[in-house]
Amino acid sequence: MLKQILNKFLILNDVQAAIVIQENGEIIQSMKSGIVFKEDLQGVLSAVMLDSKKTAAQFGNASISMVFVEFSDYFLILGPIMEEFYLAIIAKNTANIGQITYEMKKNQDAIVSLL
Repeated sequence: MLKQILNKFLILNDVQAAIVIQENGEIIQSMKSGIVFKEDLQGVLSAVMLDSKKTAAQFGNASISMVFVEFSDYFLILGPIMEEFYLAIIAKNTANIGQITYEMKKNQDAIVSLL
């Protein structure tokens, strides 16, 4: 069932991967299309999550609603689903960010119900 929800992201134009990941770096479920993950992806995503939490602490422990990291050809959107669980979306820089974030928010409760 979680795969079906993550697949909803892959049908969006230029989305390459949808990943549910725990804060410790453990990938709970992932769906990908047209992209190859390197072995250290889990560590990189975990570092982004933990660094984002540390940054939030600098702003009075503000809650993180979303992290956006842009690269030359791709971007990463990382959003918390529930305590210690995140949804990461990797997309080409031509993808519609608004549509992706809308789908992330729309599907959050369904993902939580499956964790």
